[in-house]
Amino acid sequence: MKPLRRKNKRNVTFDPDTGQDRIWQSEQSQDILSSEGSVDSDGIVRKYFKDCGCDGDIGGRCFECGAVSCQNCHGRCSICQKPICMHHSHFLGKEGTEKQRFCATCHDAFSRKQKLAKVGLFFMSLFIEMEEK
Repeated sequence: MKPLRRKNKRNVTFDPDTGQDRIWQSEQSQDILSSEGSVDSDGIVRKYFKDCGCDGDIGGRCFECGAVSCQNCHGRCSICQKPICMHHSHFLGKEGTEKQRFCATCHDAFSRKQKLAKVGLFFMSLFIEMEEK
């Protein structure tokens, strides 16, 4: 049977690294005239996995590696607000609080600041008695 009409639809996004479009989803359908005289429609929807391996809605592109991840895996740095994927995320948090997501640069600066604060408190405690909280 010869198709009467074919439709192809693709959801794409531009990839600045390669200069080409990346396909996220493609739909193909065709209308066929059956032997009984009716017009039958047949179609296929293909979803392509994101770089994180999930097939959910697109969350964003990582500024470090350019990987596109889903909304669950994608996030932003707590300090500089740059978009980062799960692979380049560093998490820090105190017990009983929600962990915060950091990029590599902000993570290093934040952890360095925490370490210097602990060293400063240690040296201050040699000269000043502090109340424990």
